[in-house]
Amino acid sequence: MDENKRLFETIYNRTKENTYRFITAKCYNIDDIDDIYQNTYISVYDALCKKDSEPENYEAFVILIAKRELFRYYGLIKKLTAHFKNAPQPEEIKEDADTFDLEDSVVNKELLEKVNEHLSRMDLTTQKIFFMYYYKGYTLCEISGLLEIGESSVKRKLYGALGRLRRIYGKE
Repeated sequence: MDENKRLFETIYNRTKENTYRFITAKCYNIDDIDDIYQNTYISVYDALCKKDSEPENYEAFVILIAKRELFRYYGLIKKLTAHFKNAPQPEEIKEDADTFDLEDSVVNKELLEKVNEHLSRMDLTTQKIFFMYYYKGYTLCEISGLLEIGESSVKRKLYGALGRLRRIYGKE
Protein backbone atom coordinates (compact mmCIF):
# COMPACT_ATOMS: atom_id res chain seq x y z
CA MET A 1 0.00 0.00 0.00
CA ASP A 2 2.84 2.41 0.82
CA GLU A 3 4.34 1.67 -2.59
CA ASN A 4 1.07 2.65 -4.32
CA LYS A 5 0.89 5.81 -2.26
CA ARG A 6 4.45 6.84 -3.17
CA LEU A 7 3.85 6.04 -6.83
CA PHE A 8 0.62 8.05 -6.80
CA GLU A 9 2.37 11.05 -5.22
CA THR A 10 5.11 10.86 -7.85
CA ILE A 11 2.60 10.66 -10.69
CA TYR A 12 0.49 13.46 -9.20
CA ASN A 13 3.46 15.79 -8.76
CA ARG A 14 4.66 15.19 -12.32
CA THR A 15 1.29 15.48 -14.03
CA LYS A 16 -0.92 17.84 -12.01
CA GLU A 17 -0.26 21.02 -14.01
CA ASN A 18 -0.69 19.51 -17.47
CA THR A 19 -3.72 17.52 -16.36
CA TYR A 20 -5.38 20.65 -14.98
CA ARG A 21 -4.67 22.47 -18.21
CA PHE A 22 -6.03 19.58 -20.27
CA ILE A 23 -9.24 19.36 -18.25
CA THR A 24 -9.69 23.13 -18.35
CA ALA A 25 -9.35 23.15 -22.12
CA LYS A 26 -11.81 20.27 -22.59
CA CYS A 27 -14.57 21.17 -20.09
CA TYR A 28 -17.96 22.39 -21.24
CA ASN A 29 -18.44 24.50 -18.12
CA ILE A 30 -15.74 26.13 -16.01
CA ASP A 31 -17.59 25.21 -12.81
CA ASP A 32 -16.93 21.53 -13.56
CA ILE A 33 -13.15 21.73 -13.79
CA ASP A 34 -12.27 21.07 -10.15
CA ASP A 35 -14.77 18.19 -9.83
CA ILE A 36 -13.40 16.44 -12.90
CA TYR A 37 -9.81 17.08 -11.78
CA GLN A 38 -10.49 15.50 -8.40
CA ASN A 39 -12.36 12.55 -9.94
CA THR A 40 -9.45 11.99 -12.31
CA TYR A 41 -6.91 11.59 -9.53
CA ILE A 42 -9.23 9.40 -7.48
CA SER A 43 -9.48 7.14 -10.52
CA VAL A 44 -5.71 7.28 -11.01
CA TYR A 45 -5.17 6.06 -7.45
CA ASP A 46 -7.78 3.31 -7.86
CA ALA A 47 -6.13 2.19 -11.11
CA LEU A 48 -2.71 2.08 -9.47
CA CYS A 49 -4.04 -0.09 -6.66
CA LYS A 50 -5.48 -2.55 -9.21
CA LYS A 51 -2.40 -2.63 -11.48
CA ASP A 52 0.50 -4.96 -10.90
CA SER A 53 3.02 -2.78 -12.69
CA GLU A 54 3.92 0.88 -12.94
CA PRO A 55 2.60 2.78 -16.00
CA GLU A 56 5.28 3.41 -18.63
CA ASN A 57 4.21 6.97 -19.41
CA TYR A 58 2.68 8.83 -16.45
CA GLU A 59 1.35 11.69 -18.57
CA ALA A 60 -0.42 9.43 -21.08
CA PHE A 61 -1.83 7.28 -18.25
CA VAL A 62 -3.35 10.25 -16.43
CA ILE A 63 -4.65 11.97 -19.59
CA LEU A 64 -6.40 8.75 -20.65
CA ILE A 65 -8.12 8.61 -17.26
CA ALA A 66 -8.98 12.33 -17.50
CA LYS A 67 -10.62 11.73 -20.91
CA ARG A 68 -12.68 8.93 -19.41
CA GLU A 69 -13.69 11.12 -16.48
CA LEU A 70 -14.77 13.91 -18.82
CA PHE A 71 -16.90 11.46 -20.78
CA ARG A 72 -18.35 9.91 -17.61
CA TYR A 73 -19.00 13.28 -15.95
CA TYR A 74 -20.81 14.87 -18.87
CA GLY A 75 -22.77 11.70 -19.58
CA LEU A 76 -23.99 11.67 -15.98
CA ILE A 77 -24.80 15.39 -16.01
CA LYS A 78 -26.85 14.97 -19.18
CA LYS A 79 -28.82 12.10 -17.63
CA LEU A 80 -29.42 13.92 -14.34
CA THR A 81 -30.45 17.12 -16.09
CA ALA A 82 -33.00 15.27 -18.16
CA HIS A 83 -34.33 13.41 -15.13
CA PHE A 84 -34.48 16.32 -12.67
CA LYS A 85 -35.26 19.15 -15.06
CA ASN A 86 -37.78 20.85 -12.76
CA ALA A 87 -36.25 19.93 -9.41
CA PRO A 88 -36.06 22.78 -6.86
CA GLN A 89 -32.63 24.28 -6.25
CA PRO A 90 -31.10 23.97 -2.75
CA GLU A 91 -31.11 27.09 -0.63
CA GLU A 92 -27.90 29.05 -0.51
CA ILE A 93 -25.71 28.64 2.54
CA LYS A 94 -26.30 31.48 4.96
CA GLU A 95 -23.16 33.32 5.96
CA ASP A 96 -22.38 34.47 9.48
CA ALA A 97 -23.46 38.12 9.77
CA ASP A 98 -20.69 38.93 12.26
CA THR A 99 -17.86 38.18 9.85
CA PHE A 100 -18.51 40.86 7.27
CA ASP A 101 -20.16 44.18 6.58
CA LEU A 102 -23.61 43.13 5.40
CA GLU A 103 -24.15 46.06 3.02
CA ASP A 104 -20.78 45.62 1.28
CA SER A 105 -21.29 41.88 1.06
CA VAL A 106 -24.72 42.23 -0.54
CA VAL A 107 -23.43 44.75 -3.07
CA ASN A 108 -20.35 42.65 -3.90
CA LYS A 109 -22.36 39.44 -4.08
CA GLU A 110 -25.00 40.98 -6.33
CA LEU A 111 -22.36 42.48 -8.61
CA LEU A 112 -20.44 39.20 -8.74
CA GLU A 113 -23.64 37.33 -9.60
CA LYS A 114 -24.42 39.83 -12.35
CA VAL A 115 -20.92 39.58 -13.81
CA ASN A 116 -20.98 35.77 -13.61
CA GLU A 117 -24.39 35.68 -15.25
CA HIS A 118 -23.16 37.93 -18.04
CA LEU A 119 -20.03 35.79 -18.49
CA SER A 120 -22.13 32.63 -18.64
CA ARG A 121 -23.95 34.04 -21.68
CA MET A 122 -20.66 34.52 -23.54
CA ASP A 123 -19.28 31.78 -25.75
CA LEU A 124 -17.50 28.88 -24.04
CA THR A 125 -14.07 29.82 -25.38
CA THR A 126 -14.35 33.31 -23.88
CA GLN A 127 -15.43 31.80 -20.55
CA LYS A 128 -12.43 29.47 -20.56
CA ILE A 129 -10.05 32.29 -21.43
CA PHE A 130 -11.45 34.48 -18.67
CA PHE A 131 -11.22 31.63 -16.14
CA MET A 132 -7.71 30.58 -17.13
CA TYR A 133 -6.41 34.15 -17.13
CA TYR A 134 -8.03 35.55 -13.97
CA TYR A 135 -8.61 32.51 -11.79
CA LYS A 136 -5.66 30.32 -12.69
CA GLY A 137 -3.09 32.94 -13.70
CA TYR A 138 -2.13 31.50 -17.09
CA THR A 139 -0.45 33.83 -19.55
CA LEU A 140 -2.09 34.69 -22.86
CA CYS A 141 0.52 32.58 -24.64
CA GLU A 142 -0.19 29.54 -22.44
CA ILE A 143 -3.93 29.91 -22.98
CA SER A 144 -3.36 30.17 -26.72
CA GLY A 145 -1.44 26.90 -26.71
CA LEU A 146 -3.90 25.05 -24.50
CA LEU A 147 -6.96 26.07 -26.47
CA GLU A 148 -5.13 25.77 -29.78
CA ILE A 149 -6.14 29.21 -31.02
CA GLY A 150 -4.03 32.21 -31.94
CA GLU A 151 -2.77 34.52 -29.24
CA SER A 152 -4.40 37.47 -31.00
CA SER A 153 -7.77 35.66 -30.78
CA VAL A 154 -7.21 35.06 -27.08
CA LYS A 155 -6.44 38.75 -26.54
CA ARG A 156 -9.40 39.86 -28.63
CA LYS A 157 -11.84 37.62 -26.74
CA LEU A 158 -10.45 38.52 -23.31
CA TYR A 159 -10.26 42.26 -23.87
CA GLY A 160 -13.60 42.30 -25.67
CA ALA A 161 -15.26 40.57 -22.71
CA LEU A 162 -13.57 42.98 -20.28
CA GLY A 163 -14.70 45.95 -22.33
CA ARG A 164 -18.31 44.75 -22.33
CA LEU A 165 -18.20 44.09 -18.58
CA ARG A 166 -16.69 47.52 -17.90
CA ARG A 167 -19.31 49.29 -19.99
CA ILE A 168 -22.12 47.45 -18.24
CA TYR A 169 -20.80 47.28 -14.65
CA GLY A 170 -18.12 49.98 -14.58
CA LYS A 171 -19.97 52.30 -12.19
CA GLU A 172 -20.93 49.47 -9.83
